[in-house]
Amino acid sequence: MKFKDNDHKLNYEATINMMKSTDCYHQSVAYLLSLDDVCFEHINDIFDFADNSIKTEALYQAWQTGTSRKTTRLAFNLWNGYCSEGETYIGDDGFEEQLPSRYYSPSEIFCCPYASFYLEAIKLRYPQYTGG
Repeated sequence: MKFKDNDHKLNYEATINMMKSTDCYHQSVAYLLSLDDVCFEHINDIFDFADNSIKTEALYQAWQTGTSRKTTRLAFNLWNGYCSEGETYIGDDGFEEQLPSRYYSPSEIFCCPYASFYLEAIKLRYPQYTGG
């Protein structure tokens, strides 16, 4: 596993020890939330360790930065496929359709200095496809 620095590694170990499991879902979220300093500082605002769940309202908090928001979005998506609602439109069949938010697209999330670490989180989440 590739870490940004020693603090990232130590924060990951502390985070994974607080989690109820060490499966691929928890590993990827722990890795991401310990990567970004802002996310780690607000880790209890992003992840509910008692309920073992993400806190989607964290995306809309004033403390979020552009990079921490990208990190949080990827963590949520790797956790359970979460992507907030985007645009609504009327399809060819006349029914209302909901598109996912564009902020969850790879071009939005991976346009960041953490891109190589984001790939590490994906490897953690999908070890069966990455030889992990």
